[in-house]
Amino acid sequence: MTGAGGAVTVRGCLAWATRSLEARGVRGAATDASILLARVLGTDRAGVYARGEKVLTPAELESFRDLVERRGRREPLSYITGEREFMSLPFRVDPRVLIPRPETEILVEEALVRLRRRGGAPGRGVRVADVGTGSGAIAVAVAYHLPGCQVVASDVSAGALQVARENACRHGVAPRIAFVAGDGPEPLRPWAPYAAILCNPPYVAEGEEVDPEVLHEPREAWYAGPDPLGPYRLLLGAVDLLEPGGFLAAEVGAGRAEVVAELFAVHLTDVTVRADLAGIPRVVVGCAPGGRSPAGGGEEG
Repeated sequence: MTGAGGAVTVRGCLAWATRSLEARGVRGAATDASILLARVLGTDRAGVYARGEKVLTPAELESFRDLVERRGRREPLSYITGEREFMSLPFRVDPRVLIPRPETEILVEEALVRLRRRGGAPGRGVRVADVGTGSGAIAVAVAYHLPGCQVVASDVSAGALQVARENACRHGVAPRIAFVAGDGPEPLRPWAPYAAILCNPPYVAEGEEVDPEVLHEPREAWYAGPDPLGPYRLLLGAVDLLEPGGFLAAEVGAGRAEVVAELFAVHLTDVTVRADLAGIPRVVVGCAPGGRSPAGGGEEG
């Protein structure tokens, strides 16, 4: 970890941190080490690698060691940095909210494709709901990428709603998003009907293993309980809030798309499934009867 004369260099710090994190089971240890050191030095990863022989001050070294220790305890990197990118937008995150995942981008992309095919001015007059908004990633991304639309975003957590509001303000879409407290479809009713209702519900079932990092995230945001289909049954209570031809779209855990699609088919028409980039069926979409249902990018389920 030291250079000439016992000085602690950037290069030595990176090597030490990478070994330390690898020993504690952190995937992508080298990348995480460079991100953490960039945070300490007030630069980006390229800046870190460009300063390989820079000697850290005692204060910088202490700060870096503290961050590496936090990551070694499997605290998510996004909580340490306070930020996560989603749909090419930076979002503030902290332990009050679930960290947005790339898989959820598939849900947003599918929704945007369908909503844009409605015709007319982009998003004008379109109302969308986001159930269990968390950091506001889905609601903010839809509002940002579909100018003119109106979004209603709900969550049971007051802390999550505060984070979501901050993210909405950060990206200039707060005037077009109504944040409401509550669980399930009921908080959405005053603004019905909706062209789309979107949700990334908790879908980890009782007894299923999760990565150590997930245990740092709010349990109510990822743990579905003994019945992993329970959140989807609750969500289907919102079907009557859809306008004719509107759609309900939800993210699902690996291996559950088929059973969720069957559940959707009882209440909705034209049920389709879209896979993520790894080929795992990840998003289930169903349409309310009546009207014209704009097709998305999924495969029929």
